Amino acid sequence: FSDSLNFFIGKNASGKTNLIEAIGYFVLYRSFRNISDPELIHWNSNFFYLRLELINSYDSTYEVGVEKINQQYRKKIKKNGKKVNKISDIISDVIGVFFIPDDLEYVESTSKRRNFFDYLFSLIDVEYLNTLVEFQKCLKQRNELLKRILEKKSTINELDFWDNKIIELSLAIMKKRLQYIQIYNSYFHKRAKEISNQNDEIYVKLEQNDVENFKKMFLENRYKDIYAGTTTIGIHRDKFFFLNKDGKNIGSFFSQGQKRTVALSLKLAQYDLLLENFQIKPILFIDDVIRELDQYRRKYFLDLLLDCGQAFFTTPNFEDDMKMFKELKGNNCKIFEIENGKVKNEF
Repeated sequence: FSDSLNFFIGKNASGKTNLIEAIGYFVLYRSFRNISDPELIHWNSNFFYLRLELINSYDSTYEVGVEKINQQYRKKIKKNGKKVNKISDIISDVIGVFFIPDDLEYVESTSKRRNFFDYLFSLIDVEYLNTLVEFQKCLKQRNELLKRILEKKSTINELDFWDNKIIELSLAIMKKRLQYIQIYNSYFHKRAKEISNQNDEIYVKLEQNDVENFKKMFLENRYKDIYAGTTTIGIHRDKFFFLNKDGKNIGSFFSQGQKRTVALSLKLAQYDLLLENFQIKPILFIDDVIRELDQYRRKYFLDLLLDCGQAFFTTPNFEDDMKMFKELKGNNCKIFEIENGKVKNEF
């Protein structure tokens, strides 16, 4: 592939998305379409295998295999021929940002926004990732214990250990979220303003429990949690809102155009933060989204492509986009025509 722009051209269902999905798997170690590993296996097979050669200052090789054995699916990951035991050890080796039609869900869903920021902050801070993983394990244990207490199979005193552990982990995560969202906001506000041609001033606001009083609130909520059978407050329920310059929550009043501005700004700010942190340009994966943008936003996005590092871009209509591609052709660009999952022509 080109170390700059790579365009995959082809009709719908020709295999374009499958190709960037395979490359992008080494960024997330799962499908960017949020489908499970078993669903990625071809219908007449019981496994899939991917291999990536990363040419940079380290020249590393990565392999992933998912196989069905005795009705169970097992995943194996290797780096330079050696087994990888924890994805956290390699999660920042291949840095990428995905632009897909489903990005609008980050504008419309609080939980998806929380997941988005958790993933981003985990990339730039392995301690955040490890703390979050440990928190999720403890939360699962506590929720199971709450159900047993409700069924009178355990006692309330057994909550002490898990409560103390969750409070400790929660406070660490809360402080880091506040720290990183401030940094992220500077990029997000700038991008949103530029994309909207200076019309929109939008900020991301993190709403979470008060750090100073969190322990007291958490413990006072015990009986409510027991009757609910789940942990009802905590960092797993933090919300990220969109505010205007006056501090008003405007997320429910976005026009469709503003939603696209916000979705694009979220990902561009992610690009900016990763670039600042790692000092290398993240790989861009753009799956048929440019057509949904108006003329101004499209030009802004194309300007980004001219200034980015490596990018993989899909589009269903070669003829309509030929002019756009010609404008980018001088930027070490390769165009691949895809048919039935294979490269038919290269331009």
